Amino acid sequence: MSRVVNTVKKIPQRASRRLRNTPSYFFLLWRWVTWLLALITLVSIGGQPLPWLATLLLVITFLQTLVVTLYAPIFQLFLPDLPGRNKLLQLRQRASRKLHLSGKRWRPRPLAVDEEPDIITPLASTRNPYWDFAIYSLDVIICGMVTYYGGYFGVPHFGVGSPFYRYGISTALAAAFTYRYRGGLTAALGYDLFILFGAFFPPTQVPYDALSARDLAGSLLDAPVIAILAAYLATLLESYSRSKRREQDNVRLQIALRRVGETLIEGVSDRVHLLQLSAEQMRKGGHFERLIIALIGNASQGKNDNDYAPEIENCIESGFLASTLPDRSQTLFEHVIQSGEKYRDFEALTGEGSEHAPGIARLYLPFFREGRLYILIGAESTRQTPFEDKQEMFLSTTGSQLVVALENIRLTEQSKELAALAERGRIAREIHDGVAQLVYMLSLNAETSAAQAHRIAEASEDEEDKEVLIPLAQRLDSLVTISKQALWETRQYMFTLKPLISGNMTLTQMLTSQLREFEAISGLPVQFEVEGDEEAANGDRRHTQKMAQVGTAVFRITQEALTNAYKHAEATQLHVYLRYLTGSVEVEICDNGKGLKAEDNKYALAIAEERQRIYSGHGIRGMRERAEELGGIFEVKRGTGNGVSVQATLPN
Repeated sequence: MSRVVNTVKKIPQRASRRLRNTPSYFFLLWRWVTWLLALITLVSIGGQPLPWLATLLLVITFLQTLVVTLYAPIFQLFLPDLPGRNKLLQLRQRASRKLHLSGKRWRPRPLAVDEEPDIITPLASTRNPYWDFAIYSLDVIICGMVTYYGGYFGVPHFGVGSPFYRYGISTALAAAFTYRYRGGLTAALGYDLFILFGAFFPPTQVPYDALSARDLAGSLLDAPVIAILAAYLATLLESYSRSKRREQDNVRLQIALRRVGETLIEGVSDRVHLLQLSAEQMRKGGHFERLIIALIGNASQGKNDNDYAPEIENCIESGFLASTLPDRSQTLFEHVIQSGEKYRDFEALTGEGSEHAPGIARLYLPFFREGRLYILIGAESTRQTPFEDKQEMFLSTTGSQLVVALENIRLTEQSKELAALAERGRIAREIHDGVAQLVYMLSLNAETSAAQAHRIAEASEDEEDKEVLIPLAQRLDSLVTISKQALWETRQYMFTLKPLISGNMTLTQMLTSQLREFEAISGLPVQFEVEGDEEAANGDRRHTQKMAQVGTAVFRITQEALTNAYKHAEATQLHVYLRYLTGSVEVEICDNGKGLKAEDNKYALAIAEERQRIYSGHGIRGMRERAEELGGIFEVKRGTGNGVSVQATLPN
C-alpha cells in the first residue's frame, strides 16, 4: 500500500508537466478509441466473410496498443518492473556512451533528477536514433498492413473504407509528437503508400470497384493534415515548456545568487565558516547533490613562479551523493591543480535500474586571483547526462564572488594584524621613552647613592656612624638590585610588544643585542658562542615566515632563561650557545648558579610540585609550549657544575 501511495505522489502535478504529457495522453486515447471503433465495426458486419482475418487483425492491433501503452514513458512510474525495461535502459545508456565516444553531435537533453523532457514521447524511447527509427517504422508498417487487409471489410476496399483507417492514422500522430514536422510527414507518407497499394493492388478475393478520385484524395490527405496539426501542437507545447523552464531557471538563479550574495556580505570574519555557509547555499542554488570547496593555502604566498606550489588548506563539503561509485574528489582536485583547467565528466552507473539516475555528472572549476590558484569548486549530481552550461555559469558567478569575499577577509585580517603591530610598537616606544628612562635614572641614582654611602662608611672613624651608614648602604644595594630587575623586566615588556625579526636583522644579531643589554643592566658577564652558519632567506615567503617563527621562539626562550638566572639562580657567569644544525636551530643557556634541587637531571612539569624549583613554573611552561608549538624539543637539566642548562631544539 505504501508503494502505491509513493508512486501516486510522484505523478507530476504542476501544470507545465501535465502539458508536456498531453501529447502522449492524446495519442493513447486516439489509438484505444479507434481500436474500439474498429472492433464495433467488425462485430456489426452481418455475414462476416472472413471471421478469422477479422479476429487476427483485432488481436494484432490489440497487442500492439497494449505493448505501446505499457511501455510508454508516461507509465514507467506505475510499471517499473516490466520484463525487458531494464534491458531497454541499458540500451539507452550504451547508445549514449557510443554517441559520446564517436563525437557525433546528436545527444539527449541533459536532465537532472528534478527535470523532465519538454515533450514526453508517445512510444518507448531508447535514446538511440537507429533503435527509435526501427520502433516508429515498425509501428507504421503494422498500422499500414492492418489498414490494407482491413479493406476486406469496407467499401471502398482501401483507405477510408477500412475499419482500421483511423487507427492507422495514429502512427502519424506518434511520429509528429516525437519528430515534429519531418517525422510526422514521413510517417504519413509511409502510411499513404499502403493506401495507394490497396487502391491499385487490392487484396485477393476483394471484388474490384471503380476507383473514386474523391475517396482516394480523402484517404491520402487525412494523415498528412493530422500530422501537421500534431506537429504544430507539439511545437507550441515544447516552446511553452522551454520558455517556462528558462523563466524558472532564471528566477532560481537570481534567488540563488541573492542568497549566496547575502551569505557573503553577512559580515562573516572566519574563512572556514564562510566556506561552510557558501557551500550549502551554492549547492541548493545550483540543485547539486554534492558540492565541495577546497581553499588553496599557498594561493597568495611567494613571488617566485618556480617555487609556487599550491596546496589544499581546507576542504568543505556540503550534501552527499547516494552512489556506489568510489569518491574521486581528491583525485580530481589534484588533476585540476596540476592542469589548471576545468574538469567535466559523466560516469554511467552500471546496473542502475532507475531511468532517473543513469549516471554521475561531475564539474570541477578552478578560480584564480592575480595568476594564483585560489579555490577549487567541485559539483556532483545524479543525472541522465552531463551538466549544462547553465550549471557552469552558476558556479563561475558564485565562485568569483566567493573569491572576492575570501580575499576581503584576508585583507581585513592583515589590516588588523598590522594595526595591532603598530599599536604594540607605539606602546613599546612610550615605555622606552617614559617608564624605562625613569627606571634607568632611578637605577643610576640608587647605584651612585649606594657607592657614596659605602665610601662614607669606610672613611668614617666613628663606630656609631658606621653602624648607621652600613645598614643604609645595604638598603641602597638592595634598591640597586631591585631597580635593575625592574629595568630588565621593563625592557622585557618592550621586547614582547614590538616586532622582533624585521628588516635585515638576523637571529644572531638580535641575540647579540639582547645579551649585551642584559649585561649592561644585570652586571653579569655572558659568553655568546655561535656554531654553524645561519640560513639565508631564499625568497620563499612561506619558508621566511617559518624562520621568523623559529627566531621569535628562540629569542623568547633565551629572554625567559636569562631572567630566571638573574632573579633566582644567584649566578655569576652565563653561557649562551646558538647552534645552526641541519634542519633545525638549537639554543642553550647555561649558568653557574644554585642549580636544581631535584635528583633527576631532566625537568618534568608532571612532577613539579614534588620538588623545590629554582625556576619559575609559569616561565618554564611558557618556554616548553613555545618549543612544542613549532614541533621542537625543550629540556631543563643540570649543568656541568651546580648550575642549570636550558636547551631548546626547533626545526626550521
